[in-house]
Amino acid sequence: QRILGLRGAEWGPIVLHYAKTKWKLENLPTANQLWKDWEENINTYCSQVQACPGATQLVQELAEYKLPMAIATSSRQTSVNKKRMNHDAIFRHMNAIVCGDHENVQRGKPAPDIYMEAARQLNVNPQHCLVFEDALSGVRSAKAAGCTVVAVPDPRFDAVHKAAFAEEADLVLPDLWHFDGSPFGINVSMESL
Repeated sequence: QRILGLRGAEWGPIVLHYAKTKWKLENLPTANQLWKDWEENINTYCSQVQACPGATQLVQELAEYKLPMAIATSSRQTSVNKKRMNHDAIFRHMNAIVCGDHENVQRGKPAPDIYMEAARQLNVNPQHCLVFEDALSGVRSAKAAGCTVVAVPDPRFDAVHKAAFAEEADLVLPDLWHFDGSPFGINVSMESL
């Protein structure tokens, strides 16, 4: 849970430290090698990644209003290319896709870099951006950039971890089917679909 949403450059050292201190492992790879090996392994599963419940429908609804949209993900571009193969209904509506290995993203989440770059590519002030996040590091990143954040925590999180989202996000939903855009000036209500 602590590393969810982080780039490998950020989560690699955390995992290695944990392995050394908790499991007493030695002869570990470097953080960059761990990240590379992890992505090579996980990329074999990218084509099986399912969209979050309600994501495809919400993106299609927002696209009807001609709202500029972007994806800001800690994943590298190669992973995103594989993930998008089965999700054209979402990706075709994106005006920008900013990955964790983008040249203008010097620091990963929770730093604001990725959301600042996504807003720049959309030509929108970050204060006018509504971000949907499933990771606490992403919530912190978007808030640091000045964005409004709707959090949709992983349903596997316990109540304590979900409470952390409530403390930091502007709104917390159990899933995207519960999104109502009216408080944000968006005439979209997923519950009415």
